[in-house]
This record gives sequence, C-alpha cells and structure tokens, in this order.
Amino acid sequence: MDVELRVFRSVALAVALAATIASCGAGGEDAGVRADEVCGRFARTPAVASALAKLAGTERFNEDLSEPKEAVATLRAADGKFSPDDDWAEVPECLLRAPEGGDPLVTLYFREALVILKPQPEYFKDYTYYRTGASAASLHRVVSIYFRCRMTKPAKSVIINARLERESKVKLSGKSEVDAQMLVANTAALKMARQLGCQGTDLSPSPPRAVSGLYGPR
Repeated sequence: MDVELRVFRSVALAVALAATIASCGAGGEDAGVRADEVCGRFARTPAVASALAKLAGTERFNEDLSEPKEAVATLRAADGKFSPDDDWAEVPECLLRAPEGGDPLVTLYFREALVILKPQPEYFKDYTYYRTGASAASLHRVVSIYFRCRMTKPAKSVIINARLERESKVKLSGKSEVDAQMLVANTAALKMARQLGCQGTDLSPSPPRAVSGLYGPR
C-alpha cells in the first residue's frame, strides 16, 4: 500500500510540475500574437513586421481591442457628406497592446474625411511628407495618410484618412522613426483599400519615399 501511495504521489508531482512549466511558458515568449500575424496579417512581410516590432518595443501583441469589422463597415457607409448627426470618431481598426494587456502601444485608425490636408511649408520643421496617397505625413509618434477611394460596391468615391499613433514608451526619433511609422501605416492603408475594393488610391505599393519636410531631400 505504501508503495502504491508513493507511486501515486510521484505521478501527481510530475503532473503538477509539467502544468507549472506549461503555464510559465504560456506567459513567456510564446504569449500573444506575432507581429506578422496581427490584424489580418497586414504586416506579414519581414520588413513591415520588423518596423512594427521596432515601434512597439515587442514582437508579440494582444489585439483584442481592435475593431476591423466596424472600421470596414463605417467606411463602406461613408458618403462624402457632413451631417450634425454623423459620428466622425476614428475607429481603431488595429489596436495593439502587450500580450498581457495594458495601454495601447500602436494603434491604426481609419475614418472618412471631407478634405485632404496638403503639405504646409510652416510645418516642414516638424513633419516629413511622403509620396503615397493624396497626402501623407509622419512626425514623432504620429502618421496621417489621406487617400481617395473609388468603390464599385457600393458605387461612390470618398476620401479616407488613415492615422497611426505610437503610444509605446520605446525611445525612437529621427528619420528611422518616421520612416518605420510611414511603412506600417501605408501597409495598413493598402490592406484597407483592398478590403473596400478601392480604385485610384495612389497608395505606394513599396515603402513610401520622403519628398519634403524635416527629413525630405536636401
């Protein structure tokens, strides 16, 4: 009987130890969603996934607060008209946090716009402008891209604004920061344009090139 009891205790201990190891592993490097898999795998190429991880300070994320379906539905309902009853709030199509949750690290918002904000010389000391869409600018922690979208289902033309906000505490600055931000935002905009069936977006299929502003050509 003592032998059977010792065997039972040994087995129970082994099972408990295995469960502990498994739970530790689940909270470690394998927790969360990889950068190349988040938000419909928009960052599936190594360059974009690397840029996203650089901006966020992590290669794995919690994407539970993203609202991709609402973002698409809101843009499909866009009509290019303003009404006092309209809700012009941006929809977080892709909201990324650390695997354990907490505050957002990188968020990609989409909304309808009535006008396109063009480059302004007085902002050249802070903004870097890129050749993609109708107008695109990147500055410390923020990107804004305007692009036209001519849909067939339903048949209409609207202006869409894609915006990236970087809330992570990773210390980045200079051209490498604004370039990485623009690459991620432009890739997300391309994905949204495909989902909506947009034509005539003028979004760059390759990494956008800086054309003016703070880190533009000299």
